[in-house]
Amino acid sequence: MESSVVPSKRLLEDQAPAEQPIPAKRPRPLDMLDESIPSTSSSSNPSSSNTSLAMPAPCDTYIQLRFQLCRFKGVYRVARLPLSFTFAHLYKYILLLFGWSGMHAHQAEVLTHVELYSHAYRPGEIKKHRSFRIPEEPDMYDEPDEWREWILCYAPARRDPAMRVSPRGKSYEDAWMGKDPLNMDDPYDRVWAEIQVPCKKDGDVTLGDVWSLKRRHNISKGQCSNREIAIKFEYDLGASWEVHITVDPDKKGEYLWRIERLRNYPILMTAKGAPPSEDARSYRKDIEPKQKTVPDLLFTHDVFERYLKGEIRSVVRNKELAVFKADEPPASVLEEEDEGVYSEDEEEYADEIEWDGPIYHSGRPLSPHEE
Repeated sequence: MESSVVPSKRLLEDQAPAEQPIPAKRPRPLDMLDESIPSTSSSSNPSSSNTSLAMPAPCDTYIQLRFQLCRFKGVYRVARLPLSFTFAHLYKYILLLFGWSGMHAHQAEVLTHVELYSHAYRPGEIKKHRSFRIPEEPDMYDEPDEWREWILCYAPARRDPAMRVSPRGKSYEDAWMGKDPLNMDDPYDRVWAEIQVPCKKDGDVTLGDVWSLKRRHNISKGQCSNREIAIKFEYDLGASWEVHITVDPDKKGEYLWRIERLRNYPILMTAKGAPPSEDARSYRKDIEPKQKTVPDLLFTHDVFERYLKGEIRSVVRNKELAVFKADEPPASVLEEEDEGVYSEDEEEYADEIEWDGPIYHSGRPLSPHEE
């Protein structure tokens, strides 16, 4: 397959109105918290008010990333994306890559000082991370007083992400429970104001805000390299499908390229395996996820744009990731949809007799195929 992204020879380094009272809102279910994202970029449909349904702005810089389905060693994607990609586009692209329906709530976290598992053990998965906002831990023996103060003020937040991203611009915990205002006369509240994690709307944050052309301009302001920054994407909160998105250098160690012509579409380089069937009653009919096939259509340059327009569908099935024209579903998809229709008696029988491991969930506890 021909790629239009041509790497260059050099590697890039790494007076305000009065506030109005806000009326109280009734809490809504998690899956209903997504809302439209105002359009801020060029698109094939300028009148659209939803950035997730329009292509991103053209860009001259691409980054190569690995999308690793957590706990499934053989299920991953490697793609080159423009830095103008917003997190709203990233969400839609993940749905396309892994065949998910988008019917569940989702959120993302940007992590810094990331350390990965070994490639032989759990390739592309995040082992641990540390917030760049937290000062270095003092030595508990040489500086016991400073260490005790650090433990009291900073220790609970040392594993915090650098940023949270969600469709509403607030975490789901805040959306349900609200936030108590900080008292800036309280010294601990002042510390909390410095280290609290910002949460932004997915249409307002781009990949260029996370990984920058120069290290000093990335999200950590130079405190860690681009390769030490990652995104943890979570789909179906609670069931917790996790996709770990990390920088994936090529054989020459390059992962950022400047191109001659502006582009705005993602380029898929590698795709292996597919997830277990979404919301399956049983995984009995699923083959091992790493053995599921991926169609050639997923590698075409216009597949993402056609997916956003609704011309293409992506559905994970028992033996494959099915990517097809919306009005021409393949026989395998139609057959499995028919198999998924249960009568009342069959539903009861499936609950009592055919229960085969965890059901009505997407990710946890582990299925027999997980590695």
